[in-house]
Amino acid sequence: MRLDTICFNLGFAPTIANARQLVNHGHIMVNGKVVSIASFHCRINDVIEVKPKSTSQTLIKTNVENKRFSDIPTHLKFDESKLSATVTNFCDRNELLLELDELLVIEYYSRR
Repeated sequence: MRLDTICFNLGFAPTIANARQLVNHGHIMVNGKVVSIASFHCRINDVIEVKPKSTSQTLIKTNVENKRFSDIPTHLKFDESKLSATVTNFCDRNELLLELDELLVIEYYSRR
């Protein structure tokens, strides 16, 4: 579970590219430490939170209020008042917010 994808699923950013930028600019903390690598692999029981800096808080609060979807995946437990979440389980592919044709992916990589 990549950190940028988790931030997108929580509504911290309107797109995955924006979530990646949030992480790269140091707005996100994992287990109390700032992580600036968007591909950071989160594990079960990791706590993802917004850096307490006021610009980070206001930016992400605005995005959470204006998010395009209302359902948070069940593998994440989100506390909107603290802008923090906990990874509770592995992601189930049926809960992905992106539609994916797995057969096309397999066909693409089998040609290489």
